[in-house]
Amino acid sequence: MFVKRFLQVIFLCFFVSSAFGQLETVSVKAKGYGDGPEAALNSALTQAIGQVNGKSIDSNTMLTTTEKSSTKNDNSDYLSSRDFKESIKSKTKGVVETYSIISNAKDDTTGLWVAEISAQVVRFKISKSANRKRIAVIDLIGRQGCCKTAEGQLNPDVAAYEVSSAISNFLVQSRKFTVLDRSFQGFAEAERNTLTSENMPVKELAKLGQELFADMILVGNLNSIRLRKAERKMKTSDRVLEYLAGNIATNIRIIDTATGQIKFSSSLRMNPKDLDLSLGSDIFTISKKIGDRVGFTVLNAIYPIMVTRVSDKVNLDLNTGGDVVSVGQVFDLMQLGEKVKDAYTKESLGKSETKIGTVEIIQVSPKQSKGKATLTNANIDLGKDFKPRKYLLRLNNSSKKQALQKKTKEIRKQIEKDFEDLY
Repeated sequence: MFVKRFLQVIFLCFFVSSAFGQLETVSVKAKGYGDGPEAALNSALTQAIGQVNGKSIDSNTMLTTTEKSSTKNDNSDYLSSRDFKESIKSKTKGVVETYSIISNAKDDTTGLWVAEISAQVVRFKISKSANRKRIAVIDLIGRQGCCKTAEGQLNPDVAAYEVSSAISNFLVQSRKFTVLDRSFQGFAEAERNTLTSENMPVKELAKLGQELFADMILVGNLNSIRLRKAERKMKTSDRVLEYLAGNIATNIRIIDTATGQIKFSSSLRMNPKDLDLSLGSDIFTISKKIGDRVGFTVLNAIYPIMVTRVSDKVNLDLNTGGDVVSVGQVFDLMQLGEKVKDAYTKESLGKSETKIGTVEIIQVSPKQSKGKATLTNANIDLGKDFKPRKYLLRLNNSSKKQALQKKTKEIRKQIEKDFEDLY
């Protein structure tokens, strides 16, 4: 069973090689033991595969390459024949490209046959991007009657699907995860259906992640999207301004598939101002904004934005770009200190963080970005004190709210001016 599973994994790697890496052939020598020449050869081939692909397969689970040998096949000529080699290649799904027998003889001392071979074994060469943490985003569960906008009622399944897609896209853009294609969910559709139950044990969710070959699995609920048109009367005139009001609520969990532990959990509450939504925003715009916020929350918890270089004391190079950040965004600049442990469990809580200023994003490229720091203490010299992994960025909610308030005021002033010009 182990061997079958091992070969399945190897075969899957080959299947996705065009997306994540390439194949290469490695020459190795291996030795195997058995009750007969074929059994000894099977053992040697098994060891050869193990050497190349990092698995040492126990002799009790030897790779079965052929049917039980008849007496006429127990000879070196047949085991070295082209037909037998093609059989080996077929049985191993191409993992063993070919081989040659150096020796295959009976040891009179032990009574066992000893086979020594030189084999050409195919290895999946993984790209650097494929070494990232693998995360599977399972479609959020939309509560019945959860979702309504100013335009009308939304199908909860459609809304949850679009938000889930937006989360996946955001995590891809972050370039910090290998996000599994959501089509892989078909491997465990039966288990997927059980996620509608809030009482589903975490252990079962972890099993689903293992079926998807994921290090982590993201699950959660879309609890509500309640948006409505609201009105506000202007102070300087009788004109009434219309705007989007309401709230959005969702919760997510990140589960470690190896241990079954909940690595991260968060309940997010948002409003149209937080997401910069306005009247006329369709489900796709709303979903993207929600997905971006959820995705950033996950990213900020696991891989916060780090300062990679400092120039001119306040100009910073950051390790995140793409659609994750945008020009004009403001973050808190945090300095990392000593490691902190939980007083009860003695588990690491990470390093202490001290706010030393803010950073405004001034330039964004696909893989990185640049920011300008405003420090709370003029005596701090970031360039002089810089060390890798010493400074990171955290979302600055207060600055964002201030920016939105400023933007709102500017819009109101412009509307009032336009109104005065007209009348």
